[in-house]
Amino acid sequence: MGDSVGDKIRGFLFSPTLAFRRAKDEHPGKTMTYMVVLAVFYSVMSTLLTILKIFIHPFAELSLIEPGPAEPLVIASWLLRILVLTLALAAVFGLVLHVFVYLAGGRNGVWQTEKSVFYSLTPMFILGWIPVIGFTVGGIWSLVLGIIGVRELHGLGDTRAAIAMILAFVLLLAIAVLTCGDLLLDVASRIQITA
Repeated sequence: MGDSVGDKIRGFLFSPTLAFRRAKDEHPGKTMTYMVVLAVFYSVMSTLLTILKIFIHPFAELSLIEPGPAEPLVIASWLLRILVLTLALAAVFGLVLHVFVYLAGGRNGVWQTEKSVFYSLTPMFILGWIPVIGFTVGGIWSLVLGIIGVRELHGLGDTRAAIAMILAFVLLLAIAVLTCGDLLLDVASRIQITA
């Protein structure tokens, strides 16, 4: 596996165990570059679908302004909002996951946990912008990759890695529902209408 973004995408999608092993001692700058490149792709595609009203991204939904066809500043704000919130949520999820990884016996540091999250999001970034199917397939695939990442980067067994990942996911999902429940229901109803 080379260092190019394309090589890494192929590695994490089709040979994740080997890809995580190769990334274990990788410089943080390379990991962050990969994460940002994929997050930009995801944000551009999500913004495009939002503009076309095929799928309204939940982060774009936070906007108080509805753009017309020629309002580039609003569209740019959607793109920026999706990108920043996507990166922030990935980092926050990594921190929450690290608590559970640590409780499960993982002692290789928070950066290894963040790295496992960043790389495990590969399918979500590649497919997640596709309405309904992409989010489901990308989400499940990312969850599985996250378990592999935690296992490889922290040396945990499959069961402990899976428990840590699932507990972190359930906790953040519960927090999202409690704090943003109305917004999530509104977005879900719009997805059903447009699907």
